[in-house]
Amino acid sequence: MKHKLAIVLGASALLGVTAAPASAGGAEHAFLIEDYDAYEHFGPGDGPCVSWPGTFHEVRSGGYRLLTPPGGQQDGEFHVNGVIDGRVELIPDDATLPKYSGTYREKVNGVVTAFTDEGDVSRVAQYRLRSTLRGTDGSVLDLRLAGKLTLNANGVVVVSRDTFSCG
Repeated sequence: MKHKLAIVLGASALLGVTAAPASAGGAEHAFLIEDYDAYEHFGPGDGPCVSWPGTFHEVRSGGYRLLTPPGGQQDGEFHVNGVIDGRVELIPDDATLPKYSGTYREKVNGVVTAFTDEGDVSRVAQYRLRSTLRGTDGSVLDLRLAGKLTLNANGVVVVSRDTFSCG
């Protein structure tokens, strides 16, 4: 359930964000669509908010608006804003345990200033999502995930934080 903004930003570099049509004010725009459906098995104690082994199923759809404004702080700088709607399921290996499912809306925003061989370097990037999963037995899990990355003008990371909590 880890979400990496680097994947989105790296993909946008491959698409050639600066090749998008220009709009009023000289800013260039592009839109990157996300469509994702995956299953991942986890062992005992490795799943989000549960102690049993099972499968994490996630379906995500939405997109990211990419904007290259004129006169950014650095050449090639662009901004990313996105909203992803998702559905998650926690499916236990033991069929006698409750299955959990719920939806979420993830919000992402960032400013990208340069790229490396490993992906991208972003000046500021953050995301957050919250999902209430309802169990087939009536129980509830409240998942919260948020992250932030900030670099100073010299490219040194000054904030790097990912938080995950259950309620």
